[in-house]
Amino acid sequence: MKQARNEHKEKLLREIVKVVGEHERFAIFSHEEPDGDAIGSQVALTLALRELGKSVVSVRLDNVPPCLGFLNRDNTIEKYDPEKDNEKILEADVTFTLDTCDYFRMGDIGNLVKGSPSLKINIDHHRDNAFFGDIDFVRFIAGGTAEMVFEVIKALGVTIEGIIAEAIYIGLSTDTLGFKYIDPDGNMIVVISELVKGGIRIEDLQERLYYNRPDTYLTDLANILEKVHYEENGAIAWFVFKKREQLTYYQRELTSEALHQLLSMKRVRAAVMLHEERTGVEVWLRSKTDVDVGKAAENVGGGGHRTAAGALIRGASLDEAIQEVLANVKAAFTY
Repeated sequence: MKQARNEHKEKLLREIVKVVGEHERFAIFSHEEPDGDAIGSQVALTLALRELGKSVVSVRLDNVPPCLGFLNRDNTIEKYDPEKDNEKILEADVTFTLDTCDYFRMGDIGNLVKGSPSLKINIDHHRDNAFFGDIDFVRFIAGGTAEMVFEVIKALGVTIEGIIAEAIYIGLSTDTLGFKYIDPDGNMIVVISELVKGGIRIEDLQERLYYNRPDTYLTDLANILEKVHYEENGAIAWFVFKKREQLTYYQRELTSEALHQLLSMKRVRAAVMLHEERTGVEVWLRSKTDVDVGKAAENVGGGGHRTAAGALIRGASLDEAIQEVLANVKAAFTY
């Protein structure tokens, strides 16, 4: 379980370049309930491999969120169709799994991908990654999987411009909550600089992401904030989504903004969202710098950065997860 840093990173990049050079048929997947990092990474790598003349099947069970449709304007990622895609998936020489800690995060398509005879390349930045690939290009402190996909594409010698550059930027911006969290190695600053040289228009991309929300946005946000609970004299704020199989991209946007607004209050030092879903309870954790929610997330089987982390507590009830998460968040406080 060695992370892709320094000499080991360069070794893994050489291995990936060699594998890509030796094979022609590829399959690419990212996790279900997609965010900008999953979609951006999948679009960027798919286009890069196609520029190299490779045959690529790039599909997902759920749709690309409408607000990210501009990245998928050429149907780079297609909706999964078993009759059309299963044969291609099973015939792939190499499978890339992106922004995905394990096969189950791909939903119902995960077992098919796991059972394929292809060589598996796992590219991810989540601390709960199972290192399940034949090649594991995993780095916990990366600003997003898009940062690592950038490194792979650059190593492959593909010019990073146009939609590829836009997709990487979207992945980074969304996964760092608008660059509120910068990786400690500073790699992300270099990546953004190169994307700007590649011709991206930051103002346009930021407008597409953050200034094109539904007219009901503030009302919907208020509905979430009305249901917030407080602990420790208001130092911890938390809320839940009960019994939903999935949260839409829009609901996740609202959740992210709600956590941000809660933390903007002086008394709140940590903010928590718990989502009751079919496989367990999904947890999002955000905090100020004196509360290490990354450690709290690790204690419940997840991980992340010091001030932004998450977990999936599998098999737990909502009440059990609430008690476990809040206890660990409280323990992470430095008084």
